[in-house]
Amino acid sequence: MKPGLAIQPWGNYSIALAASVECLGVEPWTQRSTTPETMRLGVEASPEFACLSFKACTGHFIRAAQQGIRYGVMVNSRGTCRLRYYREIQQKILKERGLDLFIFGLGYDGIKPPLIRHFDPDLLSFLQCCARAQQKTLAVDALEKEAWRVRAVERQPGDATRVLNACLADLEKARTVPEIRACARTFRPRFGAVPIDEARVPLRIGLLGEATLLRDRYLNHNLEELLGSLGAEVRNFFLLGDEMRNIFQIGLFSRNSRWRLKRLARPYLENLVGGHALDSVAHAIRCAQEGYDGIVHVAPAGCMPEVSVRPILRRISQDLDLPVLECSFDEHSSHVGVVTRLEAFVSVLRERQDKKARTRK
Repeated sequence: MKPGLAIQPWGNYSIALAASVECLGVEPWTQRSTTPETMRLGVEASPEFACLSFKACTGHFIRAAQQGIRYGVMVNSRGTCRLRYYREIQQKILKERGLDLFIFGLGYDGIKPPLIRHFDPDLLSFLQCCARAQQKTLAVDALEKEAWRVRAVERQPGDATRVLNACLADLEKARTVPEIRACARTFRPRFGAVPIDEARVPLRIGLLGEATLLRDRYLNHNLEELLGSLGAEVRNFFLLGDEMRNIFQIGLFSRNSRWRLKRLARPYLENLVGGHALDSVAHAIRCAQEGYDGIVHVAPAGCMPEVSVRPILRRISQDLDLPVLECSFDEHSSHVGVVTRLEAFVSVLRERQDKKARTRK
């Protein structure tokens, strides 16, 4: 039996990440989002001051170890984000509980990180799996953009989500690059068949902040679907395809390359503070430039990089007339409270939208 490799939940990208580890000769073990059980395990095992992302990931690894999984993989970080210490602390927590799961670090370890050195896959198989993972990542990017667009104007609530889930199921089954591309070509026609209200003018709202919360539906209380149901076309600015290009220094001149984001954020952020703080500032400015109606900034309570940039986001809001809703999450966050705040924010944005329309007349 092949050993298992636990991957932390990354939303719909878990499909692509699972494809990327198959080349190592291990069975991928992952979930698209945190579950109440993994959250409970993580909260019980983690220090009280730890952020929500740490607790969720820790619970995920504990659950994997309980099911006999021998390995895990955890991304690394630079800057002030405590993500750089997660792996060591999680390894200690697992050891204290008598759980045998070794966590590999992945991020800034050169061309051949420890994970690859340990399993030493065949080069051809490795490249083929990397190609599949890359194509699935790009397919998920394209699929989610279709879902964001249609969900805001669908006549029957839930239609876009049902099409999204059906497309994800087909994408998960695709085993070769041609199959993945053929599957991706069906996305737009399938969403095109969803009945929409053509008279509805959706709000445009950007989702910014810490990557784990942006991508984990359980942790962020399903923000994308909630905002979509309120008539907002959401843009989640954490796209794994962009992250991969930046990590491997591909597409240096692409729209979301590091140097372009730094240049865009420079008037407000001169020094990097780690995590996805740079992305939050740069994309907030871009949202203002592109006429977005507002942005929602999400972060775990106590997240150092994201807390550091919130005063900057307030300044951007004032300077560029861009409404900002700040949402901090921990294990005690109330779903009803989240819904109430989103409804109030969308109501304010609707009033602004109507006022602008009257002014143009």
